[in-house]
Amino acid sequence: MAKKSSGRSRVLDITLAALFVLVAAMVVSAALRVGPQTAGRPKRPIRIELLNGSGRTGLAGELASYLRDGGFDVLVVSNADRSDYRNTIVVNRTEWTDQGTTVADYLGTRHVIQQIRAQEMIDVTVIVGRDARRWTQPR
Repeated sequence: MAKKSSGRSRVLDITLAALFVLVAAMVVSAALRVGPQTAGRPKRPIRIELLNGSGRTGLAGELASYLRDGGFDVLVVSNADRSDYRNTIVVNRTEWTDQGTTVADYLGTRHVIQQIRAQEMIDVTVIVGRDARRWTQPR
């Protein structure tokens, strides 16, 4: 009788181990998908001009890496007209609002304005404010 019980115990242990591995794989898969992601790949990359208005040197460069990781095409990184922006602002430069909205959704900001400009190379301008530290600091 002891042999039967130990056989059942071994099958149960193997089954539980396999179930644990399966659940762990699902958790890791879900964890890799968590975080801001572009809302679907646009037909062409969204071209971004990134202006540092935070007053912190190098913050726009760090945010450029974050945006590039999200599939955006950061063409210009420069300084803004001033360095005391409190919030990051997304400026949509085209008549189509979905590009600015896509960038704002990725950054998790509600500060979006539309200001059409006849510059063919840039779809969206992002003015980096002091709140951008949340995207650039390691978690």
